[in-house]
Formats: sequence, structure tokens, C-alpha cells
Amino acid sequence: MTIASGPYATALFALAAEREIIEEVETALDSFVQSLDEETEDFFLHPGIAKEEKRRILRSLSGPGVLLDFLCVLIDNNRISELFGILEDFRKLKARMQDLLELKVHSRKKLSSERLEAIKEEYQKHYNRKVTVENTVDDAIVGGLRFEFDGKVVDDTINRTLDRLKSRLTK
Repeated sequence: MTIASGPYATALFALAAEREIIEEVETALDSFVQSLDEETEDFFLHPGIAKEEKRRILRSLSGPGVLLDFLCVLIDNNRISELFGILEDFRKLKARMQDLLELKVHSRKKLSSERLEAIKEEYQKHYNRKVTVENTVDDAIVGGLRFEFDGKVVDDTINRTLDRLKSRLTK
């Protein structure tokens, strides 16, 4: 997330919510972002290509009109590079609206479905929200777990403990 992506995502989300097309806008934005290869991204970022030409290309695409207008605003404001952050922030806004907590659990090995379910239930009880859990395997972790949610990180790994110990010993 960048400083600019948050306000843009908020504006797009508000427009989509007003028109009751949040899912449609999210799907279309995700498809657009996923379809950006290096050449297409370079086209939209190139300062030598007229903004009118970029807007013309965008208007030829299919999708919700509010999204196409939004993409044109990004072109006009030289913020098309913020698309990935905008999509991420849009999803966070949607999750917050749905009272959903997206929990990422980083571990050395893939956790069992029973362990993930126990973590999910614990977080649901503690935060009184619906929880989705995604397990990411990180070979750099010696042991323990690292949790990421709502912009927070709870690092309960051996790596973190060793770093703290090292810091204390070097003082």
C-alpha cells in the first residue's frame, strides 16, 4: 500500500458501493491488473504517449463504466502505477465492510487443516469477526508462526526471539 493507493481505493469502493456493484468492480479490476503484462504496463506508464490515446484504449475495454472512468482518472493523474496497491486496498475495504479478518499465517512447514481451523476459531473468538486463513510456507522461519492481519504483524517465531537475544547480547 502506498500513500496514494488508499484514497483512490476508498473513492472507487464508495462509487461501487453506491451503485451496488462491489463484486463486479473487484472482479473487473482484478482481471485488468492480472492482464497487465510488462509491455502493456509500459504503454500506460510511458510519458511520451498522449493521455488521450491511453484513455481511448481504456474506453474500448468492457467492464463496469465506473471502473473505466476510474482508470481514466488514474491516467489523468499519472497514478496508473498505483493499480496493484489500489486493488489490495479495495479488497481490504471490502473485507472490513463484510466484517472479515484475512489472516496470513507464515510457518516453516505447511500447517495441518486441523491446526489452521484451531487458529481460525481462536481469532474469530478473540476479534468477533469472520476469519479466513491463508498459510504461507517460509523456509527462512526456523520455528514458530508469524501472523499478518489488518496491517499488523504478530511475530512469534524463533527467528524473532533469536534477534531479540542477539540485540541484548550486543549491547
